[in-house]
Amino acid sequence: ERDDIKNIEKLLDMMKKYKNKEERKAKFITVVCLVGKGEKRFFKGEIDGYITFQPKGNNGFGYDPVFEVPEIGKTFAELTLEEKNKISHRTKAFLKLKEYLEKKVK
Repeated sequence: ERDDIKNIEKLLDMMKKYKNKEERKAKFITVVCLVGKGEKRFFKGEIDGYITFQPKGNNGFGYDPVFEVPEIGKTFAELTLEEKNKISHRTKAFLKLKEYLEKKVK
């Protein structure tokens, strides 16, 4: 059973000993795999951030309230869905897949 609040509480409890922001680095990673006709292609998307000291924001799911993107100074949960989708690890991975498929079709 998925319980985002309990998972966040557990993560923050585990991170208590890390007082310095640099010690709280985090990364979301998505890998998309395309399989067909004897080949496999992998497309990776990443976004770097930090685990905050307390949850911020009400949008998103999972660890979004405690994952801060340094370039914008907000957590994923403080962003609108549109804002998050512009920078997310999932978007980056799927854009790489899209680019690959567009080249294959030409």
